[in-house]
Amino acid sequence: MMWGLAHWLWMAGTWIIAIAAVVWAVTTLFPTQPRRDPQQVLDERSACGELDLGEYRRCCDELHTRARRSDHPRA
Repeated sequence: MMWGLAHWLWMAGTWIIAIAAVVWAVTTLFPTQPRRDPQQVLDERSACGELDLGEYRRCCDELHTRARRSDHPRA
């Protein structure tokens, strides 16, 4: 009797993991919203008045500094 219950639990767990893996793969490969460029986000926030000119320039400088750092691999 116990082997039958363990077998069913094993199969149910396997199916749950398989379905979760398929859902993860589909949502990763086909996102509902496209990834937005960070520069585009800054431009939109500036255009809406959420950022003043000083904040916008500071954020752009930080964004470009990080991009340059990530382009150069560490030795």
